[in-house]
Amino acid sequence: MSNKPQSTTEEKDLDIGQMYTRTELFFDRNKKAVSIGITALLVVVLGVVGYKRFVAEPRAKEARDLMWKAEYYFEVDSIDLAINGNGNDYGFAHIAEQYGSTPAGSLAKFYLGVCHHQKGEYETALAYYQDASPDDDIFSVMTVGNQGDVLVELGRKDEAVQRFMKAADMRKSDYTTPMFLMKAGVLYRQAGDWKNASKVYGRVVKEFPAFPENAQAKKYAAESEAMATRG
Repeated sequence: MSNKPQSTTEEKDLDIGQMYTRTELFFDRNKKAVSIGITALLVVVLGVVGYKRFVAEPRAKEARDLMWKAEYYFEVDSIDLAINGNGNDYGFAHIAEQYGSTPAGSLAKFYLGVCHHQKGEYETALAYYQDASPDDDIFSVMTVGNQGDVLVELGRKDEAVQRFMKAADMRKSDYTTPMFLMKAGVLYRQAGDWKNASKVYGRVVKEFPAFPENAQAKKYAAESEAMATRG
């Protein structure tokens, strides 16, 4: 009788066979629990799909359909009608309250921020801006940048400059990026932070040569750099 040990291949086959056997035993012993787990997972998945198809998407469409009249009043500067509606058509306030979780509802919050901003109701405007999260790239940048404008009005300039810098760097744009860099530069100059003022104006000069205020940015960059060196 040979005492030659089994080959590595035979040992692996044996291990795999044992593994399958143990797996079968596990399922035999835990068949009910596994079945319950799979059923629960299917319920969750189907629930999510069903909610999206039969609840979320119809509500999103409802909200979109309601927006046009409020947007019209906003465009013709009828701010109060844009906010509250005309008695027959809803305004942004109703859409934001009832459909706030939809894309149109979030956009309505942005519009409400702008409306109250224009009315000089800065705390209310800030609250709406902070609650809004529009899908559109430009609106999302403006939501953050407009918070900076409101914070300036409220005398909270340190917070305002942070919002301007965040808005400038969210999406590179030939319009919004240099605009918010320029606004940050004004606050840096007012605070005597010449190093950061020079930096942001320098970015406008180098990165956005076609920006209408590029010549002014170049002037402020030079002045700020001189002050920073002097200090």
